[in-house]
Amino acid sequence: MRPESLARLRAQHGGALVTVATRLIDLPCRYGMHLLIALRLPLAEVGAFYIVYGVMTIAGGLGRMGVDRALTREMARVLAVGDVHAARSAMFRAFRLVGAMSLGLTLVALALAWPLATLILRKPDLTALFLVGALTIIPLNMSSVAAGALAGLHKVTLSQIVYTWLWPALFCLTVLLIPMNAANALLAIAFGMVGATVIGCGMLYAAMPRAVADAPRVAPAPLFGIGASLFSAEFVQLLISAAPTFALGVFAPTAEAGLYAIAWRVVLVIYMFVSSVSSMVSPRFARLYALDDKLGLQREAAKALGFALTLAIIPILVVSIEAVRILQLFGTSYAAADSTLRILLVGQLAVTLTTTTPELLGMTGYARALFRLNLGAFSVLVVGCTVFTPQMGADGAALAVSGTMVFNAIGATLVARKRLGFFPLGALYASLRGRSQAAASASPTASGVH
Repeated sequence: MRPESLARLRAQHGGALVTVATRLIDLPCRYGMHLLIALRLPLAEVGAFYIVYGVMTIAGGLGRMGVDRALTREMARVLAVGDVHAARSAMFRAFRLVGAMSLGLTLVALALAWPLATLILRKPDLTALFLVGALTIIPLNMSSVAAGALAGLHKVTLSQIVYTWLWPALFCLTVLLIPMNAANALLAIAFGMVGATVIGCGMLYAAMPRAVADAPRVAPAPLFGIGASLFSAEFVQLLISAAPTFALGVFAPTAEAGLYAIAWRVVLVIYMFVSSVSSMVSPRFARLYALDDKLGLQREAAKALGFALTLAIIPILVVSIEAVRILQLFGTSYAAADSTLRILLVGQLAVTLTTTTPELLGMTGYARALFRLNLGAFSVLVVGCTVFTPQMGADGAALAVSGTMVFNAIGATLVARKRLGFFPLGALYASLRGRSQAAASASPTASGVH
């Protein structure tokens, strides 16, 4: 390949490939974490861990209310016109706001530990785990704010390090040095998140540009208001991850929650590729929208979806064909989650085909429409978990989750088409068709040259 071709490819796709390569580190880190939990804990204790972990994840989300995502949008918006002062101000406001909310949620989580474990789940032995899990809320949210700020600076690779694999890597190192049980696993998570917060803030300090004296000034946007709208999408994702294990904790034996949790983690391998692309293009969407570049938005959405499909197709095929063998890597008892995994794959395929659509709506001022859509998705998830989980166990939880994913995918596509005039899958199809027609027109036969 010619040097100029290599340079062009590096300019067009180099950043994306670096971001995805960074996410690939997630495999040995995050999945090393889940593998260690599955191999070193009994199945029932695995279920107990994931019930608590899921509840704390939702509590953490409520403690930041999408402010980290709003910060990404705000910093990308103000830096597009060169206002570094406004970017710094937004960052400090986000840290103060999320810190206060997270502290409040931690106190609430500590107070609710006993009634939640004893009165709702009817599993009193989970009380101590809920108390330990509450300690993860503050460091989780502080690291998320640092990662959101890095994304707003267009340091997407650094942002993904903090968001995704840094704290699981620290978890793996920690649990190799301490006795393994569910409580120690939660403590190791808290330690990993503290480490990710410190390192993320260091990255942020080094990456923040210097302010220019004569730069234009931009009026600040309300981070909480924007974040609350954007949080609706994140909240549904948090519920999709956590609500099924909680429902299984209420309606089924704890072991069912363990089977579902591991099947879900396998499906998240595919989501890892999808989310890496979404995180990469979110600040670009915000910038293009601020510059009123509608054609650029359409091109960026098509390119991002094509990249996501290219990355995800092989993992989807591998998981579909080798579901049982992959589950057995976590232990032979997890082969029983085969049907659960296959049901979840249906929903993940729908998510993959609509990659970046929710981010596109959130970053272009249609967060309220996204909120209404996610309210409907929330209803589908709650009804599905309530109806299917008591009778079908882990398979019922998977059916509720896949139904929610399909609902969200179809709804987001319809909203994007109505509000923006296009949706990513349609834009990708139009782009590929345009290239095909251009290639046909340029061929010797089409031009009349024989």
